[in-house]
Amino acid sequence: MKNVVALVLAGGQMGDYGVLTQNRAKGALTVAGIYRIVDFALSNLVNSGINHIGLIIQYLPGSLIEHVGVGQPWDLDNYGKNLKIMPPFVGMAHTAWYKGTADAIFQNLNFLRDLKAEHVIVLSGEHVFRLNFNSVLETHYRNNADLTVVTHQLPPERQSLRFGYVTTDDEGRVAAYHEKPASPPSDIAATGIYVFKASALTELMTQNATDTEHNLAKDVIQRFAAQCRTYEYRHEECWEYLETVRDYYDAHFRLMTHGHFEILRKWELITNLKFRNVGHAPAAVFGKECHVEASMISPRCNIQGTVTNSILSPGVRVEAGAVVANSIIWHDCTIGKNARVDGVIADRDVIINDGAVVGQMEDFPTDEAVDHPLTLIGKAATIGEGIVIPPGTQIRAAKMLATQQAANLEI
Repeated sequence: MKNVVALVLAGGQMGDYGVLTQNRAKGALTVAGIYRIVDFALSNLVNSGINHIGLIIQYLPGSLIEHVGVGQPWDLDNYGKNLKIMPPFVGMAHTAWYKGTADAIFQNLNFLRDLKAEHVIVLSGEHVFRLNFNSVLETHYRNNADLTVVTHQLPPERQSLRFGYVTTDDEGRVAAYHEKPASPPSDIAATGIYVFKASALTELMTQNATDTEHNLAKDVIQRFAAQCRTYEYRHEECWEYLETVRDYYDAHFRLMTHGHFEILRKWELITNLKFRNVGHAPAAVFGKECHVEASMISPRCNIQGTVTNSILSPGVRVEAGAVVANSIIWHDCTIGKNARVDGVIADRDVIINDGAVVGQMEDFPTDEAVDHPLTLIGKAATIGEGIVIPPGTQIRAAKMLATQQAANLEI
């Protein structure tokens, strides 16, 4: 879309995911078997005709860079389109590590100037959502807004103090923006998706550059929303904010209720299918004695045991007698014979050997299962035969637990 560019904030350090973000940024985490979190931001933008996108990164960006490349899966490597990776850099001018989201935007304002941008979409790379940005832009233009905040009405059970909230007048103009207030002033949460006039964004970022705090929501939008022409755009579709690993886990099972992720196909979600040759992977294999219920099984899986209420990425093997329940298992993991896996998120290439019991939920009442502590297993970790790993444990990437004594020391 002419004179509209987007900045995707995808590179902050995220400690709430434990071993899953030990070696990668959150935006690179696997979602729904074959996708990545960052795919939602990129796909929504491209499907809305936004063809100039800056991806701001900093924390462990290797996996994210490998995934997005030059934007070929999203057709951003053609004439008149571009996906620009924006890491922090050292140059002749004063530059440094990004000191916050506002500082990251400030250090990349040249991207807006070079493209002669008139309007800028700023969004986080940690949301699962669908949004037609053309509708947002129409509202933005109609109101002659300096800033349009995309909002979402939250049911009581999902309201928390970790969101920003807005209060508006009858015309949808934002009277106040409250970032993570002690008590929510309304049920209208800010989604972390904004549209700015480029001139307004440049002015606000330049002002903030002289401050000591540089959080876009807290130190810029909360401070200036009422002083600018700020309006809301109410987003009515599915929106999941994946701040914590529990958010990530719960979002998967909410999406399971939408026709077993059929909703993602309707969203026209785009990803890089070259990773581990997923685009050419053969169909999953289901053995004669296997049992699969309420689960999503990706291509190249081999299921000989039992899988219930779980999501399996390509290449997962579940041996005879093994049980995988209430779990998210990433690419090319192996669950050995008679092993039991329950309430687990396993990174790629994990091996759980015969007879191991990981995150077992049997001692917990059914009505508490949703709050059961998750067990996280890092990339390429190996759990030996017969090892018992209690719920809530984290196993570091590439760690080998060969004996129960070693496992007890890790907990």
